[in-house]
Amino acid sequence: MKMKKLYALLVILIVIYIGVNVSATGFNILGNNTSLTNDNNNALAGDVSFPKLENFSDINVNNNTVKYVNNNTGVTINLQKIDNTQNLSDTYTSLVKEGTYSSSQEIDQKGVTAYFLYKERQTSYDADIFFNKNNQNFKISGNNITYENSDFFINNCKNIIDSIGSK
Repeated sequence: MKMKKLYALLVILIVIYIGVNVSATGFNILGNNTSLTNDNNNALAGDVSFPKLENFSDINVNNNTVKYVNNNTGVTINLQKIDNTQNLSDTYTSLVKEGTYSSSQEIDQKGVTAYFLYKERQTSYDADIFFNKNNQNFKISGNNITYENSDFFINNCKNIIDSIGSK
């Protein structure tokens, strides 16, 4: 019973740590690993263009999905343009009520509301992030992210959200 309480405390502390990192504007402990490249070749999701992430390869999966892969860390970020008729707040509330996610957060990322949902395990977690920017709904997802790579994943997700609409 005591180990369960300690594990629950650990999960809560990890969620708080992730939340602090996500909500801290401009927080970048990884230096250049989470910056955007300056070249003109952008990744596309639907009709929206995103700057490439430094140290990531990007693959256009289809007209609405871009997959970013970092071979050094094993981190893969999937970015998908989703149905604009969805109310993301309602979608988030519904998913939280389903109980398939172990934790959730609603965060203001430089004026954009982002909804973070996590499925946590002992050594890794899965994440789904929903947000609307420029009247488009998007979903960022990552699977099997180790806690060691959590800051790297979250900071790059922040860069994707921030980059939408930037020139």
